Order: sequence, then C-alpha cells, then structure tokens
Amino acid sequence: MPSIQIADFKYGVDRRRERAAGVPGTLWSGVNCHITRGGDIERAKKFVPVYEDLEDTYGLEQVGGQLFVFGSADLAASVPNGVQYQRLQAPSTPAMEHIHWSTVFDGKTYVIADYLDGSVYHFYDGARVSDLDSVVDAAASYVTLASYLAQKLNSSAAVDAVAFGNAILVTARTPGTAFTLTSATVDGGGNNDQTAAVTAVQANVSAVAEVRATGTVTITGGTRDPGVNYVGQITVDGVELMDVAVNWVTSHSATATAVAAEINNRTSTHGFSASAAGAVITIQAEPGTGAAPNGDAVAVTVAGDATAIKTDMAGGVTAVAAVAQVSKVTFGGTFQAADRFTLTLNGTAYVATGRASATPTSAFVYKGRIYATGGSFYRYCKLNDPTDWTDADPATGAGFINVSSDSEGNQRLVGSAVYQTSVAVFATEAIRVYDLFADKADHVLRQVIENAGTRAPRSAKGLAGTDLLYLGEPGVRSVQVRDINGNAYVDDTGTQIDPLVQEWIASLPPATVERAVAVVEPVDGRYLLAVGERVFVLSYFPRGKITAWTYYDLDFEITDFQRVGRKFYARDASTIYLYGGTNGDTYPDDDEQDVLVELPFVAAKSPAAFKNWTGFDAICSGTWYAAALVDPRDEDKTVPLGRFVGTTLNEGSLAAVGESPLVALRLTCDRGGRATLSSVLMHYEGGDSEE
Repeated sequence: MPSIQIADFKYGVDRRRERAAGVPGTLWSGVNCHITRGGDIERAKKFVPVYEDLEDTYGLEQVGGQLFVFGSADLAASVPNGVQYQRLQAPSTPAMEHIHWSTVFDGKTYVIADYLDGSVYHFYDGARVSDLDSVVDAAASYVTLASYLAQKLNSSAAVDAVAFGNAILVTARTPGTAFTLTSATVDGGGNNDQTAAVTAVQANVSAVAEVRATGTVTITGGTRDPGVNYVGQITVDGVELMDVAVNWVTSHSATATAVAAEINNRTSTHGFSASAAGAVITIQAEPGTGAAPNGDAVAVTVAGDATAIKTDMAGGVTAVAAVAQVSKVTFGGTFQAADRFTLTLNGTAYVATGRASATPTSAFVYKGRIYATGGSFYRYCKLNDPTDWTDADPATGAGFINVSSDSEGNQRLVGSAVYQTSVAVFATEAIRVYDLFADKADHVLRQVIENAGTRAPRSAKGLAGTDLLYLGEPGVRSVQVRDINGNAYVDDTGTQIDPLVQEWIASLPPATVERAVAVVEPVDGRYLLAVGERVFVLSYFPRGKITAWTYYDLDFEITDFQRVGRKFYARDASTIYLYGGTNGDTYPDDDEQDVLVELPFVAAKSPAAFKNWTGFDAICSGTWYAAALVDPRDEDKTVPLGRFVGTTLNEGSLAAVGESPLVALRLTCDRGGRATLSSVLMHYEGGDSEE
C-alpha cells in the first residue's frame, strides 16, 4: 500500500500559494510552535509569570544580569524582589507615559522617557541628561513640532496626518466617518502668543445609497372579456412601458401580475421594472437615475369596464459618495521650546512640547558613543561621555549628521542598529548605512536603500552575524550583503508569512505596531518579533537549510523583551514573564497555549484522480489530535482521525479518511507538556506512486 510521507517541516509556514497547491514540507499554519534544527515541529515553552504587580512601571532593561524597570512615581518599596526600580522624574514631575528606548552604556542605564505633559527626556544612571536641552532647543521649531505631532496623530486608526512646514493636514482614513479635532496651548516660555489653529478644509460627507423612484398603478375594476376589457398602456413621462395590451383576467391581482410581467419583458428597452403585490403594480425607475424621475407623470390607458388609478413617480434619492473629512492645524506665534501644544482627536489628547519635538527618541550604543535619532538629525554624544552633547572637539566631541543633507529625502528618523561592521539608520521609507568611527571626522555615508524602512524601530535585530531583520510595511525583511564590496540590499526574508503579518497588523492600532519589539532568543538564536499578543518566530539554521516561520499566540501583549544569559524575559503592562520558567523547561498545561499545525493539501502526484485514503501515521512525542480536510473549497469539511500519544507506527494506522483527490491534515495538541512532530504519513490506494 503506497504512502505519502512528509519527512520534515523545515520550510515552516508558507502562504505564498493556495493551500491546494502547497509544497510538502511546508505548513499552512504553525501556531504556538517552532521548527527545530532537525526540521521537527516543537511546542513552544511557557511564558511563566515571575514578577507581578508592576503597574505604573515601564520598560525592561538588564545591567549585569539584574532586571530594571522605570517609572516616575515613588514605587521602590512596591516593586517585587528581583527587579530594580529606577525613578526617572521630569521637571515639574509629570507622570511618565511610556519608555521610548532603553539601553546600557558603561554598565549604567540610558533611558528615553515620555511624559503625560508632552515632554521627552533622556536619563543616564537615573539622572536627567540636561546637556541635551540647549542642543534640541536650537533644532526645535514649528516645523519639527508639526512633524512630531503628525507622527503622534498617526497612532490613531481614525486619521492620516501629514506635516508640511508649520502645519498638519489631517484626513479621515475612512471617507464618511467624521472626526473631532480641537487644539489647546500652554505658554511655558513667557511669551504667550503661541497658537494652534484648527480649520476645516473639507467637510465630512456621509455616503448616501441610491433609492430608485417609484410610481404605482392599481387595478380597481374589470371583468373577464378578452379583447374588450384590458389595460392598454402605461407610460412614465410619455415613455411607453408595454408592448401589448393585457386583458383583465381572473382577478385584480392576477391582472396586476400579468401587467408587471409585460413591463418587465421590455425592461431592456425602456429601463423600468415592475412588481405586483395584490392589485398594486409598483413601477421602479432605471438604476442610476436617483432623484431625477421624481414628479414624472404616470399614465394608464384602459378599455371596456377595466379601471385603474395611478400615482406619479416619487421617492428617488441620488447616490452620494462618501467624502473624507480634512482639517488643517497651523502653528504660529513666537516659537518657544517650553510651550506645550495639545491636539485632541476624538477625545484622545496628543501632547507635545516644542523641545520634545526635536528630542531624540532612540538610543544606540556604538564605539564609545550614544547615537540617537531625532527628526532628520542623527546625534551623538561626546566620546565616552553620554551626558555631554555639546562638546565641540573636532575628533572626540559631540555632534550630529543631518541625514536630510546627506541624501535625498527628509523622513523622520526612528532608530538604528548594527549591520555587520556598519550601522543602519532607519526612517520609515529608507535605510541609510553609515560607517561610524571613534573620530567623528571619519564618519561616512556608505549607502542609501530606498523604499525600505520601518515604523517599528525596536523590531530591528541582527541575526547570525550577517542579516539585520526588521518589520517593514510588506512584512519582515532583512538587510543583507549583495556583493563582495559589502553593498547591502533588502531581502524578502519574511515573504512566506507576509499575508499573515499584513492581516495581523491591519487589525491592530498603529501605536501597537510602532511599539513592536524583537529579540534573538539566546539558546537557539531564533528571531522573535512581538506585535501585540502575537509573536512571529523565525527558526534559522543555515547548515540544516532551515528558514522556517511560525508564530505564538499569547494571552498578553508583549511590550518589552530582555535577555539575561541563557534566559529571556518578556513583559506586559504589569508582569514580567520568563520563557520556560526558572528551570528553562516548563511547558504549557492542559488547554493552555494549544498547538495548531495545518499542512497543505497533498495529492500523490495525481490531483485530479480520486484515491482511497486508508490511514494516517505520525512520528511524534506528546498527545495529539488529528483530522483530515478533504475539500479545498470548504475547510470546515473535516474527517476526525482520532487522538494519539507518541509515534503510531507500531500500533497500526489511525482511522481511514475515505475517497477524495486531495487531503490535508490538521493536528492539534491541547494536552500539557512537551510535544514534537517529526513526520507524518498518509496511506492510500489508487492514484500514482508515492510523491
């Protein structure tokens, strides 16, 4: 009896083709699992809560193996043992909103924090880096403010915001769905003339569906006498609707039905249609005419004792396409870095100070300096001194690269990461590769990669010493070497799961996507990208020719990752989790983080021929449940194959499926503990030989 064997799953999830045309060895779905170095499917370990009650703290960093979280309130006494709390207080002590970025320089934390009053500040070892104030104040303007607040507004799913000069154009994402936008300002610099004027550019117009005008003819009298008693003609605005007269027949309602049928026989000529309900004939105007026929006269001609009454055409409504609301915010007055501006969109306040609009929001440690992105400036501190951003020494001092002058384009920079021996600086729509040195005079732009970039800078992580992975608009992409000169290009590393990534991202608020965060898992080197409650996982083992995507579905939203030796942690708003628990080998319990594995359809080289699928076997560990899909057009049609524990080859095949040209497998694991799936076999009769 021939069999189809799927020997391994080294290609992972691949959604580039229809499921019925999938390739054996790929997965249609791989949820809460990943691919091993041997090409097996392995259940993901559990994210075990280890530190809880961390409300009003933000971020996750590690120094010398010690975990740190941050906040603005006095919480040191309430943070659980095992976690260090660093209080970062801004001037005037506003509450912290979130952490933009954290890193470690010379064994001490370097943190960029955002506050509810719209301010953004840098801290080194818990102390504010005030030296930055004069630097960013000199760069700040209404132009940077407009760009910064447009970026904040774009975190809303309701609008698209585009900055130009000292103004923001705000457009509803969904035409016909209105938004409310108001502004407020607070003077912080002593010259109280700052303004943020909101003006209407285009009013919202809701869509109006067409209603076709109607008129009626009601049969009120008549007796049966063919050729004598009849309805001779009905016209609308002089247009004849009938080709032949209709005799009064057995009843008023029967006559009305016959008249409606005669009108409909000529619809292709005059465009009108008709229906009958009892003795009433309703005449409907041609589609697309809307309100135009309203008032058109309906006339009916009768003969003999047939009688009828009519109503003229009315009730038509012309369709109106939805129009997107557009508003404009214009900033004016004397610009002062300490002034505060609030734009309230649909009840949500987006706040920024003038200074914050030019303050860098990412921090990157490289060759003795902190490099930070703010607007179109790539700033760096004095060599070996992250608190000094003003020293003018030509070799070791602080400075900046104006990226908009280095290459065409003026997108706001969002972050940077190591790319081999260079640094990739990300904007949303471009990547610029720099060679950076201890002597700032040696800095050089190496390459510009257009039509690439990210709005999620924390997604950028190096993998295997060669690739730099990040979340782009199409999905996960990587910066790779093109040639022996080290020139880079963007590779479609994540193309296999682009449909899944795009669908998931489209379901999330933009702010969640922008806060996506990645980590390279320390034991097996997998790239994990957390976007909300979903973690996309790349198992990349070049020697085994394995480049395989799967994903984890969690019941909490990851805001941060952190590695400590062979352990890695994740946190949400209030809890820190340890992958695999303290023993490194803890798996989910029953009905927790269930595994779902779905395979593409297979056909034994004869997709058009019916085959009798006689059984199923698996090489695996753990407890699994299997079902077969037999119709690519309807994935709800399944045949249960049963539950099994461990490899089935010595126990006889599981239940037969029946006859169909193709078959696909759905395997789930909802029992606790470790589980793997190495190979599956489908036995059949008929068709051609084994694939």
